[in-house]
Amino acid sequence: MLPFVVYQLKSFGLSLKFIPPATLYFAWVFISYAYKNVPILSSYGGTAMVLYPIMVWMTMALFHLEEESEKHILFSHLGNKRRYLLGKWLTLIITMTPLLLFSIFYPIVTSSFKGTMSFELFFIGVYVHVVFAAFGMVVGTLFSTTNLASKKYSWLSAALVVVVSFSAKSMIEAAAFLKWMLWIFPPVFDVLSLVGNGEGIFLNTSSIMNDVWVIFYLMIGFTLLVPLFRKKES
Repeated sequence: MLPFVVYQLKSFGLSLKFIPPATLYFAWVFISYAYKNVPILSSYGGTAMVLYPIMVWMTMALFHLEEESEKHILFSHLGNKRRYLLGKWLTLIITMTPLLLFSIFYPIVTSSFKGTMSFELFFIGVYVHVVFAAFGMVVGTLFSTTNLASKKYSWLSAALVVVVSFSAKSMIEAAAFLKWMLWIFPPVFDVLSLVGNGEGIFLNTSSIMNDVWVIFYLMIGFTLLVPLFRKKES
């Protein structure tokens, strides 16, 4: 597995496909903290939200590195298709780590925040970035390794899911029955509820249930992607 991850990191680096999304994200973080004395949680929420489509982009770029023939050679070397998928995800985790660390520590190092950073605020900042990055990995994997979207429209389909995710709250407010249809989309606003209360941290039954749902959603999402991937490659 380790040699495969190293190979993927080298291939991704040499392809230069990571540069556009990474550059765009770094630029967004710089712009977000161009002014000093910004609120901690809402600022972290803003950079975390952008990490979602960025990770969709990077995930699809990584999965589209190999041609079909090369992919089957890798299947043979790895022994099974599940290891291929897990190796890709591990590569993405390594790739996203510099982006996440930069978005977390840049405003701290530059003293951009208003107020005092605490362990609770720091933890929430890390949590929302990790969750949004995971959303991006799920959506990007779904539309680059399964039969749910054709290769021709995979990028458009992924972009549509991201847009609907961010629009879900407004759509439900306009038509309540959509709540029972939109639950399949990443629960973006369940995560944003953590950073939408100013600098206050409120732990109650509702917020805890939101967190449980988000974690459950990600566990189910990553789990279902494995058989969907195997079915496509069978």
